[in-house]
Amino acid sequence: MRHLTARNCRNPQRTLAILSTAAHFRMTLPAIVILLSVSGKTIADEESFERHVRPVLVDTCFRCHGGERTAGDLRVDSREALIRGGDSGPAFVESPEADPATLVRDSLLLQAIRREPDVSAMPPDHALSTEQIEAFEDWVSKGARWPQKPMEFSSRAHWSFVPVAKPSLPEEASDPWCQGDIDAFALEQIHSESQEPMPEADRRTLIRRIVYDVTGLPPTVERVESFVSDPRPTSELLAQLVDELLASPAYGEHWGRHWFDVVRYADTAGENSDHPLPHAWKYRNWVINALNNDLPFDQFVRRQLAGDIIARQAASLPVISSDEYADNVIATGYLAIARRFGHDIDKDIHLTYEDVIDNLGKNFLGLTLGCCRCHDHKYDPVSAEDYYALYGVFASTRFAFPGCEPHQQPRDLVPLLPETIARNRMAEWELLKSQMETASASLNQSVENLTVCLTQSLSNSSTEIASGDLADGTAAPLSQQPVMLKIDQGQAIQISVFPKGNYGADSTRLSLTITQTDSADPQKQWSVADLIDDLLIANPHPGNKLTKPEDGTWALLDATEGIKLLRARQPAIDGHPELQAWNESTPSVFVNRSEVPVSVWTTLPPRTFFVHPGPNGPVSIVWLAPCDGTFQLSGEIADAHPGGDGVAWAIRHIQAPEFANQLRRLGQHMQQLDDVAAKLERDRPVIPVAYAVSDGTPTDSPIQLRGNPEEPGDVVGRRFPRILGGMPLSDSAGSGRLDLADAIVSRNNPLTARVFVNRVWQKYFGAGIVKTPNDFGTRGAPPSNQALLDYLASDFMENDWRIKRLHRQILLSAVYRQATSSADHAAALAGHARRRLSAEELRDTLLFVSAELDRSPGQQHPFPPESSWGFTQHTPFAAEYESSRRSVYLMQKRNRRDRFFALFDGADPNASTPVRDVTTAPTQALYLMNDPFVHRCSEKMAERLLKQHGSETACLKVASLQLYAKPLSPHHESAWDQMIQQFPAQTDSEVLSRLATFIRIMLVSNEMMFVP
Repeated sequence: MRHLTARNCRNPQRTLAILSTAAHFRMTLPAIVILLSVSGKTIADEESFERHVRPVLVDTCFRCHGGERTAGDLRVDSREALIRGGDSGPAFVESPEADPATLVRDSLLLQAIRREPDVSAMPPDHALSTEQIEAFEDWVSKGARWPQKPMEFSSRAHWSFVPVAKPSLPEEASDPWCQGDIDAFALEQIHSESQEPMPEADRRTLIRRIVYDVTGLPPTVERVESFVSDPRPTSELLAQLVDELLASPAYGEHWGRHWFDVVRYADTAGENSDHPLPHAWKYRNWVINALNNDLPFDQFVRRQLAGDIIARQAASLPVISSDEYADNVIATGYLAIARRFGHDIDKDIHLTYEDVIDNLGKNFLGLTLGCCRCHDHKYDPVSAEDYYALYGVFASTRFAFPGCEPHQQPRDLVPLLPETIARNRMAEWELLKSQMETASASLNQSVENLTVCLTQSLSNSSTEIASGDLADGTAAPLSQQPVMLKIDQGQAIQISVFPKGNYGADSTRLSLTITQTDSADPQKQWSVADLIDDLLIANPHPGNKLTKPEDGTWALLDATEGIKLLRARQPAIDGHPELQAWNESTPSVFVNRSEVPVSVWTTLPPRTFFVHPGPNGPVSIVWLAPCDGTFQLSGEIADAHPGGDGVAWAIRHIQAPEFANQLRRLGQHMQQLDDVAAKLERDRPVIPVAYAVSDGTPTDSPIQLRGNPEEPGDVVGRRFPRILGGMPLSDSAGSGRLDLADAIVSRNNPLTARVFVNRVWQKYFGAGIVKTPNDFGTRGAPPSNQALLDYLASDFMENDWRIKRLHRQILLSAVYRQATSSADHAAALAGHARRRLSAEELRDTLLFVSAELDRSPGQQHPFPPESSWGFTQHTPFAAEYESSRRSVYLMQKRNRRDRFFALFDGADPNASTPVRDVTTAPTQALYLMNDPFVHRCSEKMAERLLKQHGSETACLKVASLQLYAKPLSPHHESAWDQMIQQFPAQTDSEVLSRLATFIRIMLVSNEMMFVP
């Protein structure tokens, strides 16, 4: 037993707890009564019931044994209900003749809360404190008197709905152990459990714990050794370390990931085709930056719920910058990332609103609001009317549309510029567009006239001079006999390649040379090979280098219907820049410019010119005669992709004297039109957008009977839940989101600050003061230390909701700095519990120690262009994008989770994850032993250490400091000696392999995987 010091005797209640715990089985009820009397604890029965019994019944028992449904058919809201009992019998026996000891002994209620054998322990998830059990024993021993006056036994009296009041500091505040106010509350709890705090952890443990907890990364070897060897007091060093860590970008990245768990962040929409969200990353980065910039939590909440409204209201002020405007809008990505449902998400939008309300209730209020969609809450004082009062707020909001199977393209993305600026920019561009379209009208008319003339010339003034069929997989000369022609300047030669049969052939190799035979000038020769190096320079193409670009010699046509120049440049095919093409859908002309074959759909020979007919007509190559003369045509055609029906071809002599000039003018006009279109696109104002929300048409919503939107009931005005004040949330002009945000962060709201400080506490201690972070209602766990919770919440609000200040309070406290203990730290706070690295921390650590971690912030993911989307339920978006950046920047899919994060208990992006599961599975060990990623990281780490330190032993010493923040242990030294004996290494590669193997063993050990 602990000695009864003067400090302990000043608190008779604690003295009683200590004595009763030590003598639990020997103390009789009369002795308790005597002790109560001696200690000055004798009070009126009704006051005792109200102070000590009723709060436990309301906060702990009523959640299972109250409301419409009760566990074991037992109710606890009246004395009569307790006497009547449940399936196991009466909770206690009403017998005026029985002595107090018998009443206490025979009470099933007391047997359950004392957790005696053969009786179901109550509460099932945790034991009541000694003081609480003794209060019930005292109550039962006196006949379980119930107050005569009617008592409001309602969940409205639940602790979490009572306004936050800052409690006075316990007397432990003067204890030398305490480093700050929160330690006084923690020490009071520790003493109430008849325990003493653990000693302070050693410096190596502290620095590894703090650096991981704040940044999610391991400390560097240099930081560890500097911290350990510094002669200054530990408290002074810790204050400096904490400030440095909270000022680092890694803090926002790590704690941003905690927030993303809670708000179920994802980069895909979650409907049946799981469309990507190309702009969601902006919200992700906004959260990280907001935390790094220490944005007060009340503003953090307001901007996520109503940043667009805040931005719009401030747009007329001279002090707001364009970046600040954009940031406010981006923050509403919190709402926009709500999950979408079904096939046509517009038809199931009510489910998205439900997801928003459910998530908002859990995130900020710690309330499970989602069940109120169909009926009043079974346990908490929240009604279906409250739910649909909030529903109207989001029905009055326009959500960015991500795309879905019947409507692939996104819409309603929110501009990141004030409306007036965006409108003015677009108006300027529309004026320019109108002017240029007017100028283009005459060009279009000229193009139309020239096309008619050229088509007539092709039809009326051309003669076929050669043709043939090419069987699949074969090659043939363009003509069996030499082709000699007298051609006048302005005329043309056309070779057309046609589809054949079932359009089985596609890529067709073509060589064509035209030589002037009545001239001794060697330059009087033209070949399609002249187009290979600069195919995309123009169409018509100048050909050889002596020809001016405006005097095009080769025209590339889609000849399916008359004359149509190929206009679309393709600078790379299938990711191969050595392959270039002109095309118009399928008909195309392309080249392999490289000196080596290129393997794509087939193997394309080097330095080769190809044509590709369309399914319904030919592609044509036209040579425009630059002079008069006699010319010889020679060449070959070959199926470059066997496996179809072959192709056919024909060569025609076009004798119209103006054909060449008309085709050149057509090309010039088309280029001018292309230039106009390019200028319009180039000058189009870039209006940046975000996946965000904006105000829609204000509306109040009817109750949906049984949650069915097709069965409307009474219309409910937009307001806050009545239990939290019921404030109206809008006039008729807006959605009400800003009013909602203000109500949530009002200091009169008893929930928001409590919920948030509890989340921060949970991340540092492994469990919250309230173990159910998303549920502060009557079905949630009661606080293990409400005084501590309320102190943190009130102090947080008094200090302007500053998040970093809250971190400092906890990190510099004595209770956080305790040595590791195996005790139930959530109940007693005596000692610090070790925790396993999260999935993100594990991956980031592996990259960090291998020197492969890219510390730059991530931005957008390389999603396919929106114009190409065609995702369906059967072919949903399912890409994976490798990255060496921190895990917080990796793309998160909703419907197909990354296997690494699924394996190591990452958050489910479909639902709020306030506490992650920690599982131990054989597949985790198999991954760590065998996955190439782990092997690569261990090899990179070994390679880096060998370069820096030379000997393997020196490398292992540094590795231990890096991974464990402590020197190499005798156990590891012994294991290393055995490995050297069993695996002798002669060459450098063998040395590297042996060291990498041992480092991999260190990497996957529990000592690395857990933070003490």
